[in-house]
Amino acid sequence: MGKSGKLTRFKINLLLIFCCILTVSHQGMAQSNPFRLKIMSFNVCRSGELTQYSVIPFADLIRQYQPDIIALQELDYMTSRNTGIDFTTKLAAELGMFPVFGRTIYYKGGEYGLAVLSKYPFLQVKTEPLPTPSDKEQRAVLITEVRLPTGQNVRFASTHLDHSSDAISAVMAQAMNDFLLKDDMPTIVGGDFNTRPEEGTIANGMQQWKRFCNDDPTSPDIPTKKIDYLFGYPKEKCSTISYQVIEKTGISDHCPIVAEVEFQ
Repeated sequence: MGKSGKLTRFKINLLLIFCCILTVSHQGMAQSNPFRLKIMSFNVCRSGELTQYSVIPFADLIRQYQPDIIALQELDYMTSRNTGIDFTTKLAAELGMFPVFGRTIYYKGGEYGLAVLSKYPFLQVKTEPLPTPSDKEQRAVLITEVRLPTGQNVRFASTHLDHSSDAISAVMAQAMNDFLLKDDMPTIVGGDFNTRPEEGTIANGMQQWKRFCNDDPTSPDIPTKKIDYLFGYPKEKCSTISYQVIEKTGISDHCPIVAEVEFQ
């Protein structure tokens, strides 16, 4: 190869290196720019049992609050209980959102589990089983990753922990942390934790998280106990702008909770 050829190759390599540096720099800037999201968590009570399994009342309620991403619990997929419908996909279609369902157990000829609805497309989706005693209902965490229009990637998860023992749910929370707290990506988890704020699962197991919600009760429909939560990580980089418990909906034995949050 002559001198001119070597010089051309050198210039091309230099240009490629510069482009790589520029791309990495842009990604880093995108991940560090502050952004806000409106998020919701809602246990829909045995996949809409109180609405005769219709998604319409849920869509009408959710639409009023315009969340960007929603964590849902107690969803049926094609079971005999809910007349064989895909509740998650039907609800998402009503709202114009992207759906993902995560199975925790096989149930009544179909599946039962968790869901996430998002205004933004999913980049990754995974359902991770949580450690569950053999005589208890299997629990899990549904983990998704979405890219916001501003370029940031956000990890968003939905979970539903054991209701029979704080000791059992505390072990589940620790396993969930192992799945979710593996890097500094902005991360949110919402769900029915089936445990009160003063119990070990929340007071100790979720110490690394920023709690976006207060101690106002969330269950049942006219609430008397706090068991539904929204958390963010890293805790020093996120904050709550607003938070609300939506009471007396008449469509579930849980109140949906909604928060506007900010990540720095």
